[in-house]
Amino acid sequence: MVRLLHFAMALSIACCPAWAPALSTASAQDAAASPGQARRLFQEGVELARSDRWAEALSTFRRSSELVPRASTSYNIANALYRLDRPADALAELDRYDEMPEVSDDYAALRRGAALRELLDEAVAEVRLAITPAGAQIFVDGRLSTTTGYERTLLLNPGTRSIRITHENYMSSLRELQVERGSREAYTIALQPLPPPVSTAVPIPPSSIHMTEAAQDDRKPFVKRPGFWVMIGAIVVVGVGTGVAVALLRKDDAPECGTTGTCATTQGLTVTSF
Repeated sequence: MVRLLHFAMALSIACCPAWAPALSTASAQDAAASPGQARRLFQEGVELARSDRWAEALSTFRRSSELVPRASTSYNIANALYRLDRPADALAELDRYDEMPEVSDDYAALRRGAALRELLDEAVAEVRLAITPAGAQIFVDGRLSTTTGYERTLLLNPGTRSIRITHENYMSSLRELQVERGSREAYTIALQPLPPPVSTAVPIPPSSIHMTEAAQDDRKPFVKRPGFWVMIGAIVVVGVGTGVAVALLRKDDAPECGTTGTCATTQGLTVTSF
């Protein structure tokens, strides 16, 4: 048993020096492969951008950044997003670009980012919301917004955007907004409180039913009297005359509807909640 243990220890000592260089070489090759592959993807993205194939360029730049994040790649990602008319996403990427250490000490990189940001600020759609209650949550195209408080500003890509506002104690509001490139809009949104629970119906006592039937029986003789119908006829005549008079008086106030006789109305088109 002792001999077997000594043999195993000798074998491990003999083999370790042979394994160590192999593992070190493999690790070094993998470490060298990532920058090389990232650089090749970066150049490929540049060529795609020159051919105005921006969707493919964006995907290629992102693959390069996953291998080795660099400021130049981040800037190209933001630029590709701008070309794809996604300025809100481009601004988020440009924020990451500005936070990179290699940008903060490079005046040319800072100036390049500032120039792109100016274009993005002009292209992004800005929607300002005044929300009640202030603790409500906003979902933009299904994604929770990080904005909080009573007054909030959403930076959106142009197009149709789905805005949903929720609160546990209020009724949710869902709207589809068609936002234009560079538009600036503002809305005041007041969620409606949830209705109280519906109470069960209170049964009517039998005595009330008898009283109602008795009251109906008391009215029957009066209906059968001749004077009752004379009074009804007089009321109808007066009512018809009054209706004609009202119609004549309001004729001049009616809007002119042209030859079709139909008028457009804005009823129901005013946005009161969002």
